[in-house]
Amino acid sequence: MPLSIVEFFLKLNQFDFRLLSVIEVLMAKYEIVPIEEIAAYIHYSEKKVQKALYRLRQYKLIFMAQRHYLGAALTFIGYDALALKALVEKRIVAQIGPEVGSGKESDIRLAVDDENDEFILKIHRLGKLDFRATKRSRAFIAEKSHISPLYESRLSAEREFKALSDLSEAGISVPKPIAQNRHIVAMHIIIGQDLYRIKKNEFESKKEILTLFINIIHEMQGAVKVGYIHGDLSEYNIRLNEDNYPVFFDWPQCIETQSEQAERILTRDLDNILNYFKKKFQLTIKMNVSELLLKYFDNLETPSVL
Repeated sequence: MPLSIVEFFLKLNQFDFRLLSVIEVLMAKYEIVPIEEIAAYIHYSEKKVQKALYRLRQYKLIFMAQRHYLGAALTFIGYDALALKALVEKRIVAQIGPEVGSGKESDIRLAVDDENDEFILKIHRLGKLDFRATKRSRAFIAEKSHISPLYESRLSAEREFKALSDLSEAGISVPKPIAQNRHIVAMHIIIGQDLYRIKKNEFESKKEILTLFINIIHEMQGAVKVGYIHGDLSEYNIRLNEDNYPVFFDWPQCIETQSEQAERILTRDLDNILNYFKKKFQLTIKMNVSELLLKYFDNLETPSVL
């Protein structure tokens, strides 16, 4: 049974959440926020603040450190609490369910709304990665300096939510976004099978395999028309829905088509797909990125199969 968020929040009072929010705000200035700064911000005594912080530390919502001063900072669990509280108050989330996926940069959990409809919570956690490597791979983060893993994750979630919103509104086959708060994105569930799990014998003919390839290219072209390139497209982030039509997910690393790197990144995405179809289905297709770009306003002709 899913654990009600309300049950988790029963351990916390409004003062607890106030402290977490203040720490979040002050972390823009401090890696570890001095207790005296927290107390001054909310006009409470340091003694009362310190007592409450020790309690929050027991729940692993914050960690505390002694430098030349005693200070506190949010953990990802504390950041989770703030984001989930906001989603609950907006009546988007009523319950959270089990974890259904976990990767290098995010955790995926089921959730339920007030109508008992299930959806997905994608919780970005870029702090799991080496910070320097992450900055190199994400231009929008590399522009920031002294960025914390929490804020890094928030930027990632905001970027993915915007991309999903723009693409979904344009009719591109992506998960439909519901809401975003801090580092959490709520989105609809895509029922189906991930492309990398598909076996060749599940297709009745080579024509069906070619049709799947054409549908994938159509969606790539559609995304380019809207202004986005996935940036990490492969068989691991394409799911075939109940109609066996491809749905592209996992968009935080996307780039805009105006980027200087656009053609290189799009070429890499296309090569990933071509190589997958060659290796998995023994289907060698002749296509380059120039053809893809030239045809994205028109219907794709049947590509040459070698």
